[in-house]
Amino acid sequence: MYSAICSVKKGMHKGLLALGIVLILVGLFLTTFYYLPYIWSPSSYKSASPQTELDSEEDDTEPEVEQYVELQVDMYLKSEKWMRDYPSDLPIYEALIAYDVSNLGTAIAEDVLVTIRIDGAVSQQFSLGSLPAYASSADQFSVSINYDDMKHISLSASNQDSEDTDLLTISAVLARSYDSKVAKLYITPDDPLIEQTLEYIVKNPFIPDWIEIRDWVANNVEYRYDSVSHGKSEYWQLPRETLSLKRGDCEDFSILLTSLYRAIGWDESEVYVVLGEKNEEGHAWVKLNVDIIGWQNLEPQAGALNTIIGDFLSLSGFTAKCNFNDVYLFGV
Repeated sequence: MYSAICSVKKGMHKGLLALGIVLILVGLFLTTFYYLPYIWSPSSYKSASPQTELDSEEDDTEPEVEQYVELQVDMYLKSEKWMRDYPSDLPIYEALIAYDVSNLGTAIAEDVLVTIRIDGAVSQQFSLGSLPAYASSADQFSVSINYDDMKHISLSASNQDSEDTDLLTISAVLARSYDSKVAKLYITPDDPLIEQTLEYIVKNPFIPDWIEIRDWVANNVEYRYDSVSHGKSEYWQLPRETLSLKRGDCEDFSILLTSLYRAIGWDESEVYVVLGEKNEEGHAWVKLNVDIIGWQNLEPQAGALNTIIGDFLSLSGFTAKCNFNDVYLFGV
């Protein structure tokens, strides 16, 4: 029995050994079958791997940005003010204009040229040099405009790759009614036309200058409502306009007379245009410091014979609201 058992065990060992050998052979066969193509063509295997890595690198690279220049100009009115122009002594409008020149492109804008034209004529031209991508250059310039005139302004920026232009029209409209910003500019003692008129007026050495001037204005300017002369309820005239038209209303008489008094030598603290009211009715007259008789309120539409009594009657009941000349302005 012992021998039979041993015989059985030996048979089992042989079976297991045979099974192991079969499994090993099957494994070798499968391994050889899988790697056989790479064994027989090693060059193709080795060259494929670097190419695959290169393709991966190319996919990760960002595409190149298109390089271009795009100039853009923006121009606007930054500030404004009214001034006295010398030697004409007339109102002039001063405009401060700001601008930006921008490069909206991705490349540097080389040799950028800026040209400013006023009414089509070149006023300024200069180079900005180079303008980097997405950068801008800002600056400003001033333009003087005569009253009641206008200017057409253009600003261009250009180089060999791009160009842009912005346009701006500015009108210098003088306020033709009371405006504290410009009221003093209506008194123009240094206007050459005022000086020439004085030479024509002041002739008699035996008559005080202030009387000759007052009489001349009263006799040579015709009273006319603004609604008739200008089609407007209120329209202040400059002295030279009143001299040219030979007509005006109360403030036009007063502005002209004050300008003549200032031109012949009355100090800025001795003569004013006065704006006043009575029962909501507006009126204008002149306040003058006469050497002998002192301060007088003068009705400029009346001659020297109206002095004292006549002026008092004409201006009785009016309350002064504002006094002004070319230097001072008091009141509203």
